[in-house]
Amino acid sequence: MTAKTLIATALIALSAAMPAFAQSYSHLDPITQGQKTRAEVLADLEIYRESGLAAVDRTEDFALNASQRAKAQARYAELKASPTYAALVQRYAAKEAKGAVTEGVAAR
Repeated sequence: MTAKTLIATALIALSAAMPAFAQSYSHLDPITQGQKTRAEVLADLEIYRESGLAAVDRTEDFALNASQRAKAQARYAELKASPTYAALVQRYAAKEAKGAVTEGVAAR
């Protein structure tokens, strides 16, 4: 097969797979009223990092750190249900109202 034939075959295969690919990312539709505010997203990001889930998600060996993942998920759920999350949302909402929401956006 020539390179052109290989490319054409790959493009045909990709075009056939596109509807399935698009469906798998349907959660990325435009924001609606029922979705989170910017303050909620930033607060969620902060507790995601604080819980240790961010560090666990950065590792490539998922089997090696199964217990770490379980602990981090439990800590995340605990923080999400705690007054800490609500306080963070209020803090970010206040900063957004002042036009200063930049903290928490940069990767740590």
